Amino acid sequence: QDTVVALQALAQYGYLTFSKESLNTVKVNFIEPPSKTFQVNDKNRFLLQQASLPTTPGNYSVEVNGTGCVYLQVSKLETQHCPTENYSGCPSSLFPFPTSCRSHKNLYIFSHFSYTGNRKTSNMAIIDVKMLSGFVPVRSSLKKV
Repeated sequence: QDTVVALQALAQYGYLTFSKESLNTVKVNFIEPPSKTFQVNDKNRFLLQQASLPTTPGNYSVEVNGTGCVYLQVSKLETQHCPTENYSGCPSSLFPFPTSCRSHKNLYIFSHFSYTGNRKTSNMAIIDVKMLSGFVPVRSSLKKV
């Protein structure tokens, strides 16, 4: 039922923000130039436009100017074999706990998201975490999101 409510909310949001003549400029700022700029208009609004982040982790900002609505998505795909003795070789945001990958199947993922725009709040934020094959989220951790 949560999915139905979410889809209804997104449909209502799309209805209220839709503009036939939308033109948006999306600028992704990297620490080192050049930044990446996308133009989103009526002709290419369903076209996937993407850029790779030069380094992760890193500090990035996104500026959007124009009319209409733009869907932004940030994905991080990381495949790394965890060491058997300790997790010092694993990325800081992805590590097994306890420290042995063989005997335990717990994997903690730590992420930090924040809104830093000019307004006090943003209209909507959706954080979608795809689980690795064979893993399921700890139910109590979902309430911490």
